[in-house]
Amino acid sequence: MLRKIKQSEYLLAAFGFTLAVCASQQSCKCRPSDPCWPAPNDWNQLNDTVNGHLIRTTPPGIACYPGEFYNKTACEMITSVYQSSDLIAKNPYIIDFPGYAGDPCPPNNDTQSAGTTCNGIGWYPAYVINATNVEAVQAGVSFSRKHNIRLIVKSTGHDFLGRSTGAHALSIFTHGWQEAQFHSDFTPEGCAVSTKGQNAVTISPGMQWQDMYRFADEHNSIIVGGGASTVGCIGGFLQGGGHSPLSSIYGLAVDQVLEMKVVLPSGEYITANDYQNQDIYWALRGGGPSTFGVVTSATVKLFPSQPWYTQTIVFNLTKIDTPREIFHDAITYMHTQIPRLNDGGLMGYYFVVNSTEVAGGSKTPTFAATLYMLNGTAERSGKLLAPVLTQLSIRYGKNITLVAFNQTFPSFYKYFKDNFVDYAVTSGAPILASRLLTRRSLTDNVPLLHDTLKLNFETTGILQGHIVAGRGVAQHKNVSMALNPAWRETYSHIIASTGFENNGTGRVEQMEVARDVLEYAWRQLSPNSGAYLSETFINSKFWQSTYWGENYSRLFAIKAKYDPHNVLYCVNCVGSERLIEVNGTLCNLY
Repeated sequence: MLRKIKQSEYLLAAFGFTLAVCASQQSCKCRPSDPCWPAPNDWNQLNDTVNGHLIRTTPPGIACYPGEFYNKTACEMITSVYQSSDLIAKNPYIIDFPGYAGDPCPPNNDTQSAGTTCNGIGWYPAYVINATNVEAVQAGVSFSRKHNIRLIVKSTGHDFLGRSTGAHALSIFTHGWQEAQFHSDFTPEGCAVSTKGQNAVTISPGMQWQDMYRFADEHNSIIVGGGASTVGCIGGFLQGGGHSPLSSIYGLAVDQVLEMKVVLPSGEYITANDYQNQDIYWALRGGGPSTFGVVTSATVKLFPSQPWYTQTIVFNLTKIDTPREIFHDAITYMHTQIPRLNDGGLMGYYFVVNSTEVAGGSKTPTFAATLYMLNGTAERSGKLLAPVLTQLSIRYGKNITLVAFNQTFPSFYKYFKDNFVDYAVTSGAPILASRLLTRRSLTDNVPLLHDTLKLNFETTGILQGHIVAGRGVAQHKNVSMALNPAWRETYSHIIASTGFENNGTGRVEQMEVARDVLEYAWRQLSPNSGAYLSETFINSKFWQSTYWGENYSRLFAIKAKYDPHNVLYCVNCVGSERLIEVNGTLCNLY
């Protein structure tokens, strides 16, 4: 009996043929084992060009393994790096989720035993430039283009798709380039002299939001930035759109951009704004990271600092034998209220998890939301939430335990620095099945909403919602940029999380669950929206239209114009369908 051939097997077979053909046509990116790989003298010259800032990647945990490189102190240090997102950001090549690099040579204090071996550098880059100026970035781009080497960019390594790493690559590491310049009267280059300026800040590529929120506060200002302290400010976050605790007031982070400076794949250094290089400026605002060039600075708006009000709501099933259907009904009701609450000025984040212990040590599902209001008060918030809390009490009575409390902080930064701290990186790589939910998807078909939330939660055990859009994002709908237009009608960006082990165990199976079960259900609920390209998973179905909607064809044309030789590549980024990657080898398809 003939066995049905899987699509993955067909692609591998086709790729084997493609490799053989491409090798003679030099259509594959060069690898260290290939004759085209630069000679040691070439790398030495590059190192001289970047003032000694070229780093050759070594197996991450080699100090933990038996042999000449074993060093107990060094092993303990690298082990601590793997446990902190902040320390990973400072490392030239390690990423938050090493599973996307094949988890090569992981540090482990127990490896001083027989039979353990370090397995190389996996899909980490071969070399890294510690870039702290434009000239270093230009040198890296030009070297990569000249020698046909894969080029990647890492700021912090906080990427859920592993886009800041790549096998056999030269990486431009920008974390050490940390500068911020305050402007009290900024006008973009090339605009009319009579144009009125505004408060703004110019940010270099190494800055993180924990730095920028402090900087803004020192200037009595707030800035639209990320909800995780270690995320880089102007890399994948900004270029992918960038949702924020402040988005429902001012718009997404990308809506605040006034000007960007970028090194193109040609090596040319340009300024992009509304007055010059408009096509690149359009593409960089929502078109995704590491695609159209390496952004070396972005100037964004600042706003006056104001008090920050928070409202926390938590409820869970009171008893372990309480029917879970009651909980599913309760969280469905909460989702139907999101548009009304957001229109009234509340925004924030919520989680649905199996976490609360009740009598006997068993856990029941829990809904927890922290909502914000800029310059808010308990009275204003109370008027919005009173009907919700009343309905929860009437509908579910003693079946749920409900807690609600509020706090006020003198500024957003005072709240952020105490509540958004460095997080421990857990073992395994995440797979995020997400969707942008509109008013219609939250209110029109409540039974479908109920079934979709139930399916995704019971499959994964965790949902994360972001009430970060609404009117604040919709107000920019007439501004032309590459951002997915679906954001302008969104109220909640919701994620169901699964994952796989760092060693790859479960990767294929969980990707299929994410695509064929979780994402499929989200799409049925909200068919005309899309997903946030920075918080999704590899090979999301119809990813081009899912991430960019009607903007994709224009983005593809701009990519082809400025990067015809695919100097820059990242998975599920604009133009990436022109290449194929198998086991780290990257080849052009056309």
